[in-house]
Amino acid sequence: MIIVSGASGQLGRRTVEHLLQRVDAARVVALSRTPDAVADLGVTTRYADFDDPGSLRGAFAGAERLLMISLGSLAGAPRGHVNAIEAAAKAGVGQVIYTSFTRAGEPGQPQALIRNHQETERLLTESGLTFTALRFNQWPEMWNLVGIPALAVATGVLPGNAGDGRVGHITRDDSAAVAAAVLAEGGCEGQLLEVTGPEAVGDAAVADALAQVTGRPVRHEEVSDADLATILSERGLPEMYVQGWTGLGTYKRDGWFDVTTHAVERLTGRKPTPITDYFAAHPEALHTP
Repeated sequence: MIIVSGASGQLGRRTVEHLLQRVDAARVVALSRTPDAVADLGVTTRYADFDDPGSLRGAFAGAERLLMISLGSLAGAPRGHVNAIEAAAKAGVGQVIYTSFTRAGEPGQPQALIRNHQETERLLTESGLTFTALRFNQWPEMWNLVGIPALAVATGVLPGNAGDGRVGHITRDDSAAVAAAVLAEGGCEGQLLEVTGPEAVGDAAVADALAQVTGRPVRHEEVSDADLATILSERGLPEMYVQGWTGLGTYKRDGWFDVTTHAVERLTGRKPTPITDYFAAHPEALHTP
């Protein structure tokens, strides 16, 4: 059986949909804390909650391969990751495919959220399980989470504090396609795979993409960390997003996202999505309500 955790989430659902293009539905099991939410996928569903260890061994039973979709944490590997790894080992899972983050294992990793992935990769290594870590670069969906594209199109200015920092943006859909390919075909055992979009781009290229898609002038304006926080606050963003987006800019500025690989095309047979094509496919994200 091929088992996908978090199947009611956006990445999990898309992974199941891609998986069904590669294998028979009878081989697929979708796990969720709300199994009814994934009943429409047409595969076997099971209840599973990483925070409920008692639910996991049965949920993982018979797994030839398991997609372990990560949880967020600012304090090391979440307990749910520990529970899932222990349950996978007890259930005899053949291979765990873990959704990690770009350059998670590098020394000096400054982001607490990403050190969570670093710690989880270490736990997987020590568990004795056969595993693959898919180190996804930043999703362009993150831009939409804080409404930056719509604000840039409305004002004609995309402010940023990332300097010359570049990002190998990979879409969530491409990420799901890669996960499905590894789940269906196996292979990549023991690998820490950097998975990126077709090229690493800076904020100026993002502004150009927004202008190209909308036909409206959008330019990038470099600002200081403090000035970016002020701009975002004045535009009404919650403080959590203001601090998060400003911090992300410093992370980009220091080069942590500047990675490009051919993993998407090599594993899926399709080319990854350029950021211009992503914005063109999501016009709803480019306009303020």
